[in-house]
Amino acid sequence: MKSRNFILAAMLMAMPSTIMAQQNIKKAFDALLNEKITENKTQHVLEEDSETGRLKAMCDVYDFTISTSSALERLKEARKAFDKDLKDAYSVNTALRDKDGDDVEKGSFASLFESIGFAPVTLYVGDGSYSSVAIGSMKGSEYIYACFADKTDPDRRYRYAYAMEWVEKGKKTKVRLAITYALRPEARNNKKISKTRVIVNGTELPNTDADGNSSGLKTSESWLSEFNAYKRMFLKHPDGSTATHYATSIYGLCKKSDMLEPEEKQIVISELTKLKDKSTDELIQNVFEMSIKKLK
Repeated sequence: MKSRNFILAAMLMAMPSTIMAQQNIKKAFDALLNEKITENKTQHVLEEDSETGRLKAMCDVYDFTISTSSALERLKEARKAFDKDLKDAYSVNTALRDKDGDDVEKGSFASLFESIGFAPVTLYVGDGSYSSVAIGSMKGSEYIYACFADKTDPDRRYRYAYAMEWVEKGKKTKVRLAITYALRPEARNNKKISKTRVIVNGTELPNTDADGNSSGLKTSESWLSEFNAYKRMFLKHPDGSTATHYATSIYGLCKKSDMLEPEEKQIVISELTKLKDKSTDELIQNVFEMSIKKLK
């Protein structure tokens, strides 16, 4: 474990000290890794520009098993850390893998999503010349990952990605933690970087990559998947500081819902009515009411 701590410290020192957007996640990862764990495997990549000294590629992956109550508590805290840093991410993605390996969204839309059959997502490292990191490959696992633009990069071409995947196996819990630094998808494709945004969804949607870069038109399946993920995140804190963000994000979706069938719109309207009743904020209630009107 001493070697693991040394490598982790070195990697964190390599990150610009002015990057504070994902500080809660970084602290939570470090706390979890300092618990009593059975470490199975690690992999690391670190590349810097020889002339400028700027970071070009970085990858830390830790696969391990935990079983103590304190380690499980640190795991819960790490999950909560993603919510704390949510406002600074341009993409936050969560999913639950069923026992057969498919992604299944929690909530009333579960049966609809079971037929989509998403594959595990991959997080790029550097310019893509290094092996990508797979998230969501463990059957029955839950996972979450978030992407943050590198604020020290004047062209905003690079991003940090933080990922966590976990699954209970009897009295033990298998965990994968990953931190990668890579070109954003627009930069890899030599396209202009779009405005920072948050796309919250179960996993890689059709026409969307793991960094949240969207291309092409949404299908009804991807629309519903994105709606359900916004709904799930809203329900975690229906009157919290991020509730308005999710409500307005849902409203934005409802303004562009032409691809939905009438039956699908009725299902969404029913869900919106439930969301409206969950909030005591008048503004949020009005936003959901406007969303319903858009669908009608």
